[in-house]
Amino acid sequence: MDEQLQKLINEVCRHPDSSLERQKALNRLLGVIQKFSAIYKSSHQDYLEALNLTWEWVSRKICEFEKRSPSLEKSLVIWINGYLKWRIKDLYAPNSNYIISLDKTLRNNEGNETTLLERFIDPELVTLDLLDIKIAKIQEQKRDRLGRRIGKYIELDESRKLRGSHIKPNPECHCQLLAMRLLLQKPPHKIIDIAREFNVNNQTLHSHWKRKCLPLLREIGINFGYEP
Repeated sequence: MDEQLQKLINEVCRHPDSSLERQKALNRLLGVIQKFSAIYKSSHQDYLEALNLTWEWVSRKICEFEKRSPSLEKSLVIWINGYLKWRIKDLYAPNSNYIISLDKTLRNNEGNETTLLERFIDPELVTLDLLDIKIAKIQEQKRDRLGRRIGKYIELDESRKLRGSHIKPNPECHCQLLAMRLLLQKPPHKIIDIAREFNVNNQTLHSHWKRKCLPLLREIGINFGYEP
């Protein structure tokens, strides 16, 4: 796998940024990376948005990637997850305008400078307070219980509210199906694959998910005790 990944990265980086050849090579590389089971998952309703932002970032920064462990795949996963976790952290920020600068320069006790992103993705630099870990664990357990209840509701959809919201040309492509495919399936399906399966435009499907399905799911979550 490492040899294949290195060839794909080299192929991307040898073409100009705006060239068709680079985009084709990038699509092949992302097709491999997106199948990694170790890519970080989150139960947040806007996780896919954070994930899409991460793939856009990877597309821009892949040629700046530096291998940090003997395994290229593991090093790549750590690099990607480091950025993705900050994007998910942004989703939980109480202030929607709150943005973390990953390029912010930090200085350690020895006077050496590093960026916030480097601190986050380098396991040797990550330190967590035990109380923070305990609080995070409790919060995760609560989210898991709530997630299971909401997941059961989605599967049954007894009110047919989710199934009633569908892409106009295709009544089979509704919010219940999308929620099960994108949130409940492990690993989650990709919108582009669902769009291809139901022969609908990828952007149309993404817009329906974001504008119609997510508000419905947010309403369901609030009814179960979710606090946005």
